[in-house]
Amino acid sequence: MQAQLEPQRQRSKLSELGLGLSIDCVAALATSAAVSPFVAIIDRSIISNASGRMPLMAGLADGFRTLVTRPSVLARQPSVLAVFSVYAITYITANSSETIALSTNSDPLLPKFIASSTVNIAACVYKDKLLTHWCSLGPARPFPMSSYGLFGLRDSLTVAASFSLPPFLSASLQKNSSLSKTSCDSISQLALPCMVQFISTPIHLFGLDYYNHPSATVMQRVQVVKRDIIPATLARMGRILPAFGFGGLVNNKTRSTLKQWML
Repeated sequence: MQAQLEPQRQRSKLSELGLGLSIDCVAALATSAAVSPFVAIIDRSIISNASGRMPLMAGLADGFRTLVTRPSVLARQPSVLAVFSVYAITYITANSSETIALSTNSDPLLPKFIASSTVNIAACVYKDKLLTHWCSLGPARPFPMSSYGLFGLRDSLTVAASFSLPPFLSASLQKNSSLSKTSCDSISQLALPCMVQFISTPIHLFGLDYYNHPSATVMQRVQVVKRDIIPATLARMGRILPAFGFGGLVNNKTRSTLKQWML
């Protein structure tokens, strides 16, 4: 009897896993569609400002004006489609790696970090290469290896602060405060991705400057970073909030809600 029930249990587990992965994809696509216009506007504005093509505030104003008055035009722009693709594949990878690990009774922290960081770093670096070519002055030039490396380091920090470290901060807050688990999770998911921008924004600006001014000296690059660091950090905090802060909350809430309904 037990032997007869075992294939049924296996089929049930596989069916539940397949449904869980489908929910992961739906949540990831919905979240990416919600955040990608905001992220694309900010990314494009920072890169245009760094190249001298358009001041940061003018780029932001133009982008958000288009979002309000012509949202369908903005949604079809290559920069928005590129950003959507990056966050869709990142959230799908993070969600599905967690679901697969839990289905095997494994700790999802390490596989989730490795899978999501690998995918996000590769996709984000390629996306920023495209945006740098599209939003900089003059014809496209070969992308320097130093920019690839700096963008990769930047995104490693962002992924760690967005996917791997929030559970640790949330657990610490729950232990040392009277806040609820939901409040601690929300604070951690919103605060850490923003805080890491104090480290990652200078790295981002150095990466852009290696492309924009390939023959500049170290001190010239430092001066460029010092000039742009405050507005760029604030803008990237504004970018991170929808991408991994509010986006992470929406993704997690959508997943948990759908799984309660369907599993």
